[in-house]
Amino acid sequence: MKKEENLFEVVYNNDQDHEHVHDDVVELFDENGNPVQFNIIANLELDAVEYAILSNVDDEEEVLIFKVTEEDEGFVFESIEDEATLDAVIEAYNELLDEFENEE
Repeated sequence: MKKEENLFEVVYNNDQDHEHVHDDVVELFDENGNPVQFNIIANLELDAVEYAILSNVDDEEEVLIFKVTEEDEGFVFESIEDEATLDAVIEAYNELLDEFENEE
């Protein structure tokens, strides 16, 4: 994947109206250069590296996980090639979900 394909832009952030707060949404580009919107469902840090878990706005079953790095005035989503790292991020996310469910 080319570096340019990893770039995303924030479509909108949390709404200023506290009664109607929206999830953060980012726009990524597919392999054909078409824009696709994703909800950021979680950000987490693991071993001093930030990761983002995204779900497709139009198909919530499509979930993507990226390493996030800051570059210039924006962020870059990078694919995770290492399966062990991907498994560790998924495990950390599942632990967060368990903690959240236990608090309710």
